[in-house]
Amino acid sequence: MKLRLFHRNKPALAPGIQAPAVRDTLSRVSVACIELTPEGELTDINMQAFKALRLGGDFPQPRNISGLFSVCHDKKDLLPAIFKGLERHKTYGDLPPWSYIQLSGRDNLKFYIEGRFVGHYDRHRKLRRIVFLFRDIEEEVCRRFILDMAMAQTKIFPWFFDLDNGRMVIDARWFDHVGIPRGDCSMSPGIFFDMLHPDDRETLSAAFAKQLSGILTPEAYAYRVRRCDGTWEWFEGQSVYLGQAHDGSPYRVVGICQSIQPHKEIEGHLREARDKARENDRLKSAFLANMSHEIRTPLNAIIGFANLLTCDDVPFSETERQEYSRLITANGDQLLRLISDILDLSKIESNTMEFCFGEHSLHTLLSDIYQSQLLTMPPQVELRLELPQADTTIRTDASRLKQVVNNLINNAAKFTDKGNITFGYRTADGAGEVELFVRDTGKGISQEHLSRIFERFYKADSYVKGVGLGLSICRTITELLGGEISVVSAPGEGTCFKIVHPVRRTETAAETAGAYR
Repeated sequence: MKLRLFHRNKPALAPGIQAPAVRDTLSRVSVACIELTPEGELTDINMQAFKALRLGGDFPQPRNISGLFSVCHDKKDLLPAIFKGLERHKTYGDLPPWSYIQLSGRDNLKFYIEGRFVGHYDRHRKLRRIVFLFRDIEEEVCRRFILDMAMAQTKIFPWFFDLDNGRMVIDARWFDHVGIPRGDCSMSPGIFFDMLHPDDRETLSAAFAKQLSGILTPEAYAYRVRRCDGTWEWFEGQSVYLGQAHDGSPYRVVGICQSIQPHKEIEGHLREARDKARENDRLKSAFLANMSHEIRTPLNAIIGFANLLTCDDVPFSETERQEYSRLITANGDQLLRLISDILDLSKIESNTMEFCFGEHSLHTLLSDIYQSQLLTMPPQVELRLELPQADTTIRTDASRLKQVVNNLINNAAKFTDKGNITFGYRTADGAGEVELFVRDTGKGISQEHLSRIFERFYKADSYVKGVGLGLSICRTITELLGGEISVVSAPGEGTCFKIVHPVRRTETAAETAGAYR
């Protein structure tokens, strides 16, 4: 194809430029091409260059390329140095990466290019003409930037397998991501597969071997890679081959791998939440199934013994009447505790549990608990109260704190047939908090139950009275009071519950949640 550079009416032409179009040789070149004199005067141009330089129907003046455009890199014009190099018989003048053409007089319009200047010399090695070959890569650069941004945000890393050298060439960002040196951004398949988790290594290596043998395996594979810090990170990889040789082997294997660690973590959290929801549903179903038994047992005892005491047909001794009265009271207390736990659970669920904070003496508060608990201790269990010499006043809800301590003592009494139950508190100078404790010499709790002992409806021993709400309520109330509860136990060695409670407090979860009164 030939290009007419000038107007059909043939305006005045500058010397040295021929009015027809480009010579056939330049027209057949697939990239933009300009022919110049050693002084930079333009002599020929092909259609690709004409379009790239946004030239109009009439060839603009002046004819020297310095008046048309400049070739720059890092805001520096490269043309003087290139022309000087060609004058010194440097045959090629390759442009450095990120070079661009700056058009003159067109609002500083510029675009990135790849190209080179080629010098043509006569037999005396004198420079006669210069050919400038270039290609507009503006759109490619934009696409590359967009692709790089997308891959950086999604942690996608491209790679290919160098069949000639037998090495995997991976995106440099992958090496930075897993924390290993880049080197030449390549590694042998053996080193790569050594970095994989043993459970994933065989599957991925078999898929890779199939791909190298020419068997297309477009499926995505999830695998774990050992990072530099020894942790494992989940990736998902996929590869294809580009064409095949006559023997069926691929010309090149290319692929991508993507970090899916966040997805795996979310998946793990969801699985844990699902399992927990299923377990809670099972425990609630068991709770509802046992509720009838837990309520009806003490209620039947109350009704039965009350009827006996009011029966005139059967004579009872004073000792028998006292025993029946004690059983009625004990079963009534058990029923009251059960109903109280259910009501407290309902208040916790609806965030309506009320608190009334004030200044309270720990000596007085725990002494009151001691006096009331003495009346209900099993015969072979001794109740002990350990208090420091100096009293401590804390800001708390006395009723709720008593509820927690009483619940822990009652719980200890269930699992202590003989021995002692000791409770009290300790202080440390300047600590700003007190440590309340309830310690027993009962049968203790195994490690498998300790981690779940504060969960709702959970019972370490299904044969013991209760529905598994008490300790869960204790933990919730303690946290709303601004404290923490923990437990230490071992089978046959007893159990110790500890409550860390602040002495002075500014704001707690109870007030933040709107449950403060």
